[in-house]
Order: sequence, then C-alpha cells, then structure tokens
Amino acid sequence: MINGLVGVKVKSFTQLQKVKYPFALDNYQRPYVWGDIKIRQLIDDLLTYQQQNGSKSNYYMGTLLVHYNKDHDKYFVIDGQQRLTSLSVLYYVLNQGELPNKIEFHYRSVVSARNIQKARRLFQIYAATHLSKSIFSSLEFTVIKVDREDLAFTFFDTQNNRGVPLKATDLLKAFHLRAIQSDNPGFDSQLQELCAKRWEHVQIQGERGIKNKANDFAPELFHRYLWRARQWRGKAVNYENHDAVLDTFQEQSVKTNNVAKVPLYHGSSNRFANSISLLVNDDYRLVPQEVEISHHAAWLPFSIRQPIHQGVGFFMYAQKYVSLLNLLLHDSNPTSQVAAFRRFYDSVIGNLSLYLQELYKLATLLYVDQFGWNQLLRFALYLDHVLGAIRLEKAYIFKEAPLKFLKEPSQNLLDVIAGAYRPEEVIEYLSAYEPANAVYAGKIVTEVVVGEGVRGRYLGALLKYYGKSSLDNKKDWMEAHINAEVIDG
Repeated sequence: MINGLVGVKVKSFTQLQKVKYPFALDNYQRPYVWGDIKIRQLIDDLLTYQQQNGSKSNYYMGTLLVHYNKDHDKYFVIDGQQRLTSLSVLYYVLNQGELPNKIEFHYRSVVSARNIQKARRLFQIYAATHLSKSIFSSLEFTVIKVDREDLAFTFFDTQNNRGVPLKATDLLKAFHLRAIQSDNPGFDSQLQELCAKRWEHVQIQGERGIKNKANDFAPELFHRYLWRARQWRGKAVNYENHDAVLDTFQEQSVKTNNVAKVPLYHGSSNRFANSISLLVNDDYRLVPQEVEISHHAAWLPFSIRQPIHQGVGFFMYAQKYVSLLNLLLHDSNPTSQVAAFRRFYDSVIGNLSLYLQELYKLATLLYVDQFGWNQLLRFALYLDHVLGAIRLEKAYIFKEAPLKFLKEPSQNLLDVIAGAYRPEEVIEYLSAYEPANAVYAGKIVTEVVVGEGVRGRYLGALLKYYGKSSLDNKKDWMEAHINAEVIDG
C-alpha cells in the first residue's frame, strides 16, 4: 500500500482466485455489455498469444481498479468488470461448468443475461477445443487496490485499453448511486438497490427496449429527450455531447440532506389547487388539484425542466419520463386520447425525416408533461401541420433543420410549451406559424406528387389518414377530423 491507501500489484487471473476477499460489483456498476465483436477479438488475441508465445511471456490484460469495502468484506470492481466477466465465462466453458473462485459478480438485467449467454456460445464454438486451461495463469493484470471509494473514482479512467468506453449515462448512474450516502450504510444499501432496479427499468423501456431488450434505452432518453428538453431554450440551441449531458445531470444537480427525501416544485403535475372561488361572504375557496394515486412512475409529480436532485431524485426523474414515453408510444392498453394520437403517429409521422421525427417526439413529450392527455390529438395534428410543411418544402432535411426551426421564430416552440398555462396557447402558436401557412398556400405543395420521393410518400400517408385527395382547406378538415375523433372516443 502507498500511504496505507493505494496498493499496486501484478497478478495473474489464477492468482486473483486466491485473494483474501472476493471481487464483487456494487449497485452502481453497469450491465455486462460485451458483444460478438469484443468476444471474437478476445478469442483471436488469446489464440494468437497461445500459438506464438506459449509460456515465454505473460499476456497483459490491463488494469483492474478495485475498492475494498469493509462493510461487505469485498473488493468492489471499479474498472475491469467487462474483462473479468468475459474471462469468467471463458473459464466456465473450459472447465466444464465450474466458475472461478473469488469472482462473485451478480447481474440482474436482461441485457447482461443475454450478452453472457452469447459470450458462452461464442467461447464454446471458437475457443473450447483450441484454448488450454493453463492460459489463465498467463493472463496478467495490474491490480490497483484502494481503501477509499472517493480515491477509487479519482483513479477511474473512463476508457481502458481494450474495453468498451463508458457512456455518459453509465457515469450518471454511478454518480447518483454514490450520492445516496447517510450515516446509515444499511439503509443506503437498500436505497441503492432500489434505485439500481429503477435504472434497469429505464434501460429496457422506450422504443428500442420494447422491440429489442438487449439494447440500452438510457442514452437515447437522456440525449434525445431529457437533455434537449432542458437545454433547447431560446436561440441557444445546439446538439448534445457526452460532456454536456454529464454537466447537466451531474455537475448541475442539487445535493440533498435527506437521501430518501426529494423536494418537489410547482408544475402541472404538482399543484395544490386547480381553481379558486370568491364566496358571497367575501372569503375564498380553493378547490384541490385532482391527484391520480398510482404506482405508475409516469405520474410522479416532477416537471421535465425542474432541478435534478442527486441520488434518489435522479432515478425517480428518469423513471418518470421513460414511463411517460412508454405510455405515449407503446402501452398496450392506451386511453382513448392516446389511442387516437397513436393512430395518427403510426400512420403519418414515420414518413417525416429522422430529424423531424425526433423533434416531433420531443415536443410531444413536453406537451404531455405539461398538460397530460388534454387535447393531445389536436396538438399532434397541428405540430405535424408545422413540421410537415418543412417536409413538403424540402427534398433534403439535414441535421440542422430542427435547430433552425427552433431558433428562427421570435419564440422557441419548446419554450412556448413549457411556459404555457393552457393547451390552447400552444395550439394557437402552431396554427398561426406563418412559414408553415405560407407553404400550404403556395405552389410547392401542388408540385409534390403523391408517392414519389420522400415528400410524395409523406403527402400520400397524410392524405390517406385524412381521407382527402388534396391539401386544400387543410385546417378546416383537420378540425373536422378532431371533432369526429372526440365524438367517436
């Protein structure tokens, strides 16, 4: 140990199985994410080493960074989780179902389970008959052992030599789980476990999660929805990056004194009363806001642009918005308002460009966060009226198109939604948006041929949904369609 805090030793994989305390994963560690390419690369490297070097020199596997946790008498792995997991699976294959000693990794997520099974199959196919069990004594690590968790993360390098770079959301998960600290370690551990389960819910929900649960939806949630919803304000509209996401959800997060208690802020989902009456005796009467009591995270009383509180608050915030997106786009038993919205969304919006689709979903999430399902279909049709004009006008939609749309008007649409008190304010803004109205009144739309090219495919889908043959008097038959949907619903 250096100054009693840091120890550095070189150990083989075989020697790791003889250490005093087992290696384990703390709640904040991410799933096992190595896929086919990483496993095949490891197999090729080990086969090449075995053929060319034999026992002449050891094969260096990089650094393991571990933190000794005295409450659990375990070495929690900070860096090296993916490599140790992969080697443990290989050990299992080469030793006929026997697991290595002292490596006690436990995974709960579907992502981890699927990737571990894939790794096992690849090792059985490509390594079982070619690699010798003796190779484990030649696999060498530099083990850095520290006694303080904060010191471990000072050492932490977010990208090792052959590993998978950590995403911003991996680091956010680690930061906010570590923020759950009080003078009661047992209580903290329970809260961390609960929040880790909430994070797994975030990872497997959303559009990608519903279609393929091997994907991690957290990066899409934080990059394309939550970061943009918070940062695309006024004319300062730019695309996110790794550091910007960390700055917003980590550096700007608020520390709380009570790890289990999350402050609430006034918003559409958290109002003490929804109306006030003047009584004949000159008193006032407040009518309490109707509150939906539900275990469903979508109804947590948070707003999308509110401050982020470290620890529990961060995980509850993330789970609210992934649940709200799931209700909006994928729930198998939608309300009548959501079902009407989804019929339109499924019929038309997929024909917008990818960049316009992203903006459409983002604006809809903000709207639902502000007003719930109130006039959702009307908002959806008018939002398409505006963004669809961009699609009809331009044969090519570039990445900057959504940014330009938000920057150019005197008011940013996302700010209009976030600052509105009534749905009508947002819908009136969209209805009066002059650049879109000019497109529908001009010659451009008459030049678009139904079914031809990207503009024609969008136009064809739009006309088919409304049952029309042209865009003449579009707003009139939009309103007629909305009224018909409401009556039918």
